[in-house]
Amino acid sequence: MSGDTQKNFNKGEINADVVKIGDENNYYQAHIRTFPKELTLNLPKTHPNDIIGRENDLDELHQLLCTEKHVVLVNGLGGIGKTTLAQTYIHKYYDDYNHIAWIVQDSDNIANDFVNTAGLIDNLAIDQTAFEPQQLFAEVIRQMKNISDKPNLLIIDNVGQSLSLCLDMLPSQPHWHLLVTSRQKIIGLFIKELDFLSQDETIKLFKKHYTHKKLSDSHIKEVVKMVDRHTLTVEILAKTAEELRYDIDKLQNAIKNDLKANLNVAHNRKHSQIEKISSYLGTVFNLSNLNEAEIWLMKQFVCLPSEFHKYELLEEILIKDNDPDGIVFAESLNNLVRKGWLLQKKETDSYKMHRIIADVTKKQQIITVADVEILVEAIEARLNVDDTRDNPTDKFIWVPFGKALLANFGEETYTELKLLQNNLALRLIDLGDYLGSKLMLEKFLASDEKYLSPDHPDISTGYSNLATVLQELGDYRGAKNMQEKAVAHAEKSLGSDHPITAIRYSILASILQDLGDFQGAKSLLEKAIVSDEKTFGKEHPTTTKRYSNLALVLQDLGDLQGAKVLLEKVNLSDEKNFGPDHPTTATGYSNLAVTLDIMEDYVSAKILSEKAVVSTVNNFGVDHPTTAIRYSNLALVLQHLGDYQGARVLLEKATVSNEKTFGVNHPRTATRYHNLAGVLYELEEYNSALTLSNKALIIFKKTLPAGHPSIETVLWWNELIKSKIK
Repeated sequence: MSGDTQKNFNKGEINADVVKIGDENNYYQAHIRTFPKELTLNLPKTHPNDIIGRENDLDELHQLLCTEKHVVLVNGLGGIGKTTLAQTYIHKYYDDYNHIAWIVQDSDNIANDFVNTAGLIDNLAIDQTAFEPQQLFAEVIRQMKNISDKPNLLIIDNVGQSLSLCLDMLPSQPHWHLLVTSRQKIIGLFIKELDFLSQDETIKLFKKHYTHKKLSDSHIKEVVKMVDRHTLTVEILAKTAEELRYDIDKLQNAIKNDLKANLNVAHNRKHSQIEKISSYLGTVFNLSNLNEAEIWLMKQFVCLPSEFHKYELLEEILIKDNDPDGIVFAESLNNLVRKGWLLQKKETDSYKMHRIIADVTKKQQIITVADVEILVEAIEARLNVDDTRDNPTDKFIWVPFGKALLANFGEETYTELKLLQNNLALRLIDLGDYLGSKLMLEKFLASDEKYLSPDHPDISTGYSNLATVLQELGDYRGAKNMQEKAVAHAEKSLGSDHPITAIRYSILASILQDLGDFQGAKSLLEKAIVSDEKTFGKEHPTTTKRYSNLALVLQDLGDLQGAKVLLEKVNLSDEKNFGPDHPTTATGYSNLAVTLDIMEDYVSAKILSEKAVVSTVNNFGVDHPTTAIRYSNLALVLQHLGDYQGARVLLEKATVSNEKTFGVNHPRTATRYHNLAGVLYELEEYNSALTLSNKALIIFKKTLPAGHPSIETVLWWNELIKSKIK
């Protein structure tokens, strides 16, 4: 035993003699020179020329690490390019560092990840047998800190919250630059948010992996927009299009339908085999570690528009009764941001779910109407318009919310979502999206007829709403047929004196007016007015709306004085009930202006018409079909005042707007052609005037009944114009 002991003692003396060659620093200096530059076997590098659009990010990283001496966390959504940026940093600044180590956090225990990193223990010349397993991590850190050369680079990829537990132990400035990447935000680190590539950069990324020319730039732009410029998904889709020759339609449905890919892609420092696209993305974004409240909030964000929403708005539409103070809501929101599931803009305190995460969430979590009941009720209420007080333009901001909600549910949820669908369809009419409203209302009516009894009042509402859209689209005959069904249904189930029946009469009257049946329209409106005066009184907004409609019919019948008296009463009432800037008040100004124009009171007509234009532009914008009507009415007044150029400018704007909204074969567009032809006639541009007038005549003959006043008027104008052409 003594021999053995002496032998061990002599070994110790030999090591001590080595130390005596110089001081302790010289020993470690001699020792460190034997360490390889690459302390880990895995040191992935990406050439800067192989990435798109990260030049500024690389420069900023270098500045933060070298000059400002921060411990930097590259933070961002999964698949956005955090790991690739770190790999590119190694390549670009490789020669600036003496030693480099690349650690990947693959588990919940970062100490084990250090110890298990291939090559690190061997390259640090650590004898594993001399330490207990739990001591190895401390020895690895001690040896790294003892390296006196500087600077060195330590990159820890894909870290979790456990890093914060050992952050103070890690090698740091000035000898070590510490760069970490994570989807999560970790306290104690300088966070560098990695933003999405720009649209142009993302298109370049797609083209980098896709060399065929079958997809145009415009098609690539659609794909890039569809996936919200998500780097990894763009790469996957580009490679899929390259390998499998997917066309644009198939590519756009690749995630939704989980299409085949059968390709490899480098992500999170290793090559992954992708058999199906959304299935692979589901492995990148796995929601299994979220709690119940976080999952609930994720489901709400799936059903919101894919854009940033301010905290106050989210609080307004998502706070539950069992969380009146919003404490659980705020905690869940913050947790999802910290964990990398939601994006946050701190400067505006707004939040967003990326479209790719929304798609993956829908695959991993079944979302029922009951799950989003609070959201549904909130949006239903905000899309509802009370005609007696609300400005419909105030509701437009909620239209995308209604669309986003409905996009997540099928026909089987019709009963639970019917009020939301109805309110949304009506707001689309207000917006001027008549085709969108028509498609929604047709589905709505088909479901009502399928599931409800024939006498149910909702069926009458469906007929009436669809009739309104058909009228706007110029299908007057179809609108008349649909509204007559609504009237018959209302009279049978509610009676002729019911206020809803009065609404049905009023809408049918408007359609008959478009068809030139002015007496029929007058009779219906008089019935509606009797009902409304009895139910609401003469000063109520509902009643004054009937007065306004009747005034327009009287105008068509030539009773201008009667129309003027009614419209003056309407304007006073509207200003009192709604104020001067409300769309309903603007309609009253415009209608009275038309009557005054016909009565040749052009100055008064111009004042009112200009007020109507300003109000309508402020409420709806310059491209809305209602604005086109206001432009056209003001143009007619300017024409009568001799301002033909001013009238022409307004009518050209109105014509372009109507062509865009309704197309070139709509009767409303034909009216613009006819009005513009009249101005061109005054400007002695007779050939152009005749061309437009003929276009109007062709459209009117196709869409209006024979003998309609509009047809007769255009025929008369055609002859007048022809008489001027030699």
